[in-house]
Amino acid sequence: MGRQTLLAVAVAALLVTSGCTGLDVLADDTATPPDVDVAQRYDSLDTLEATRVTTVDSGNTTNETRALVRVDFTGNPPRRYQRTLAPESRAGDVMVVNKSESLLYDTDENTVTHVPRSGGATRNQSAYLERIVASARSDDVAKPSDGVSPLPVVPTTRTGPPIPENAIEGFEVEYIGTQGVAGRTAHGFELTAVTEAALTANQTLWLDSEYYYPLRTSYRLDYQNRTIEATSHLENVTFNADLSTDAYDFDVPENATVETLNVSTRTFDSPSTLRNHVDFSIPDPDVPTAYEFEEARYLNGNLTQAALQYITADDQRLIVTKTISGPNATLGFRSGKHVTVAGHDGQYITTPRSKFVSWSCGDARYTVVATGLDEESLLTVADSVACK
Repeated sequence: MGRQTLLAVAVAALLVTSGCTGLDVLADDTATPPDVDVAQRYDSLDTLEATRVTTVDSGNTTNETRALVRVDFTGNPPRRYQRTLAPESRAGDVMVVNKSESLLYDTDENTVTHVPRSGGATRNQSAYLERIVASARSDDVAKPSDGVSPLPVVPTTRTGPPIPENAIEGFEVEYIGTQGVAGRTAHGFELTAVTEAALTANQTLWLDSEYYYPLRTSYRLDYQNRTIEATSHLENVTFNADLSTDAYDFDVPENATVETLNVSTRTFDSPSTLRNHVDFSIPDPDVPTAYEFEEARYLNGNLTQAALQYITADDQRLIVTKTISGPNATLGFRSGKHVTVAGHDGQYITTPRSKFVSWSCGDARYTVVATGLDEESLLTVADSVACK
């Protein structure tokens, strides 16, 4: 994935859970947010219907998109429906996401693309937001670690100013009070990067005081000599709207051109079963004792990928993947801290939810991703994989 593509994907990922309308009053001077069960509040949501307004300013151009969005939180992953309202050039485009696939409709081309879902763990958004709120309550101070950003970054050494003990690692989290947001009360949180990194993403979140769902989100991304500013807010928001089950469906026009990406996925209950199914070698990683094998997956189509997933009793995950896509393929991230894996150059990257390392051997790309391991432990697993 090239750097320009990485930035575009990263901005889209950052804004996907953002949301509600303009800010009405000045923030108050409350020192800390209420001590509530944020995850429980968020997880009590059943549905959401709103208009999402997203603005991205890349310095040279500013683009604004308005879309009707509906989310059904009762499924895993949540079902999502989005229909673009503006700009006019994209009005009528539709995206539907469910457990089995993503459906993309381009109204100008009258084409529908089905993208099969490849499986794997879903992001725990409520736990992430809970960490942010908890971090704002903490006055404890610790030394910064290798630095974590909401986007893939180039981690740094253990230098720089201290950060709160319970903060999102690599960020200082500050509570900035409450504001009225479209007639609702929202709590504000400002995340400021405190480590030096090639890519930083300072952000401000305004979370609904009842459900702690993001009503407005602002990001500033500084990458080398480029700055991207992105904001997203919701208008006409209705929580727990009484929506019918077909509110998340899309009726494909009879004359539309329909394409399904050439991707097929199979799951296996043991690494040996996967090895018997494929015609290339499958890694046999040395994983920490707390991790137990959960499942193996085989993805075949435009690229070929095998993945082994492990899990701990407290739901920490470790995933080892091997992807084969030819010697000229551009896979993985080219940004990151440079490391060595079994004698090969690799990249180590961190995010709030996970850390991962990737490296190449010939026409194969390897990745080890973990939610509960530090850099040293992650690299130990990677070294055991090597180029198998």
